[in-house]
Amino acid sequence: MLKFIGCGSAFNTNLGNNSAYIKDDNRLFMLDCGSANFDRIIRSSLLLGVDNITVLMTHLHPDHVGSLGDLIFYMYMKVKPLFVPKVTVFTPDGISRNFLTLMDCVGVREDQFRHIEIAGKYEPENLLGISQIIPVPVTHVRELTCYAYLLKIQNKQVYYSGDANMIPEEVLNSLKNGEIDFFYQDTSKADYEGNVHLSLRKLTELIPSSLRHKVYCMHLDETFSVEEANRLGFNVVKCGNSSSSDMGNNSE
Repeated sequence: MLKFIGCGSAFNTNLGNNSAYIKDDNRLFMLDCGSANFDRIIRSSLLLGVDNITVLMTHLHPDHVGSLGDLIFYMYMKVKPLFVPKVTVFTPDGISRNFLTLMDCVGVREDQFRHIEIAGKYEPENLLGISQIIPVPVTHVRELTCYAYLLKIQNKQVYYSGDANMIPEEVLNSLKNGEIDFFYQDTSKADYEGNVHLSLRKLTELIPSSLRHKVYCMHLDETFSVEEANRLGFNVVKCGNSSSSDMGNNSE
């Protein structure tokens, strides 16, 4: 369902910063654009033929927003027609003000990109098969407001956790009730009191074995074991141009 530019945690830059995408001809949809990802985007030729980008933000940590300014500048200054905004950024209302301040602080002008604020359920038009976007507040760090998303993509229900050290009860119940088809979860090997990410141990406790085939671990830290996650019944996303599930296998 989703492909990944990067699937690593903030410090696991060998895998790039966690960022999912969908591409179709000249259009690209992305979830976040972290510090380590603009280089990966350019090197992979992901922008070849692209003149319309939508970025959906989960929160404002550098490994999720750090190279968004570079992407906006590149599309504005290097892709024809020049000096026309080609990037649209969606932010939930809880982070919009800080996001716009951040863009201003790094010199990205308001006329160089488009901004759409989401308050509650949002139904975009003609967005790469995405017919519904619902922000879901999650806990990650005390300093930042953070969001997961429920996305309806090609009539499939997708949960994308962003960075979170928990799974909201209503989302977990939806998974157990068969209402979610693809479940992308921030998962770490690190497991300690106060962890700002969800450990593989906790994920195993939360997700019944019969449902783990729907779950795709992402935002992987340096010691994360793909083999262990697979042995427990989970999928693990790949970085690069592989897709997931029955629409193209994205598990290691």
